[in-house]
Amino acid sequence: MEVEDASPPIEAVMEGKRTTISSVDAHSREEKQQETLEQPQETSSSLSNDDVDVTTQLCAWKERCVRLENLLAKKNIKMQEKEETEIKLKRLLALAKRSIDNSKQELAEKDEIIEKLQEELAKNQQTRHLWYVNTFTQDPKKLLYKVAQGNFALVSQEIQAYANRSSGEPLILPDFSLTPYEVERVKKSLKEEIDRVQEEFRRYRVRSEITRKQKDAEIRKISANVMAKQTEQMLETDVAAGLHSSKAQIRRLTKAQAEAEERESTLRRKFEKLMKDYEKLSGTMGETVLAMEWRERYEQSAREKEELERKLEELSLVTNGAFDENNDRGKGDLQSLRQEFAQYRKSALNAVEQKEKKLHDIQARYHDNGGESGNVSRTNSSKDMLVRRTSLESNSSLAGFETPNSTKTNEYLKNIVFKYMSSDQDEAKEHMEKAIATVLKFTPAQVASIQEKRKQQGWFW
Repeated sequence: MEVEDASPPIEAVMEGKRTTISSVDAHSREEKQQETLEQPQETSSSLSNDDVDVTTQLCAWKERCVRLENLLAKKNIKMQEKEETEIKLKRLLALAKRSIDNSKQELAEKDEIIEKLQEELAKNQQTRHLWYVNTFTQDPKKLLYKVAQGNFALVSQEIQAYANRSSGEPLILPDFSLTPYEVERVKKSLKEEIDRVQEEFRRYRVRSEITRKQKDAEIRKISANVMAKQTEQMLETDVAAGLHSSKAQIRRLTKAQAEAEERESTLRRKFEKLMKDYEKLSGTMGETVLAMEWRERYEQSAREKEELERKLEELSLVTNGAFDENNDRGKGDLQSLRQEFAQYRKSALNAVEQKEKKLHDIQARYHDNGGESGNVSRTNSSKDMLVRRTSLESNSSLAGFETPNSTKTNEYLKNIVFKYMSSDQDEAKEHMEKAIATVLKFTPAQVASIQEKRKQQGWFW
């Protein structure tokens, strides 16, 4: 009876669980279809193309990763819900198993009761025509039967005393038996009891069979849910592997983008440096620097000329004085002085020619750079004429210019190195480096090697 009362709630609960699981499965299938529809197609653009394609692909992969993470979060929530549902179903299954065990135990007890009743029925049928009373039944009362004759009553003690008194011998009395009416009544009650027990057993067997079928259906459904869960876990493992590969590709694309940005920044710095050099060459700053350099060289040439003229005068005075005072010494000393003067004059002329050649080279390079204007051209031409005139005057009257290994050359080199180290203008440094290379007599191979080094460092010489 208890199983019959508990079976309808279990059926209702299982029906609700079936609808919940079916709705969850349908929702998961819809999400999988949406995921397959929204999955972006992989582009096969190379990293050497434009940076915009790399950025677009990176954004697409990032969006895909975000969608995959959202789907994984939803899957985790659904898995938690399914786990809770599975726990509830397991509890219901345990309750159902416990109920089945109780039902089996009750069924065994009922079977024992039925067997006992059947045995009693068989015994009653066997003892129905016997005269002795069954000792297993309840003892009859001492007052057996009332006789409707006055105040007379038949009592067992009186019958026993009468039997002993009648013949002087003990009389064995038979067991008391029931009347036919009582026998029929007992038989009818026992038959009703047997019918009731059989009907109850039939109903119990039907309920047990129904409960067993319900539990079997629940077990099959739980097994199907477990299989579906394992399948979803396998699918989620595939999704996790895809997410891992997507993250690896994102890292590669990010690294490629960083390298492209670094190359872009390097090229931008080189471009800015070239533009700055171009502005210096084509603007007023380059003209001013070049004019200052020419002015310094002109002033230095003028100072050297004055010093050479002064030395020439001193030398002529010394020569004249020595000739007047030491006329007696002969022509040998005069000849040696003239040779020394000729060598000194030759070295001075060579130095002037070298300086003029350097000035022409500087002007040619400046014209090649295309940074001079009309005024600068006129200024350079006037300075060129002035230098030429100075060189001619030096050729005619110069008599004591020092060699490159002399103190003047060292002072000149020292001045150039000092200006080079204290200057922060690339154009001025370029001219100074050329002057240093000329004074120190660098070979063309050494100059080419230095130019290659400067090109590799990002600025030109």
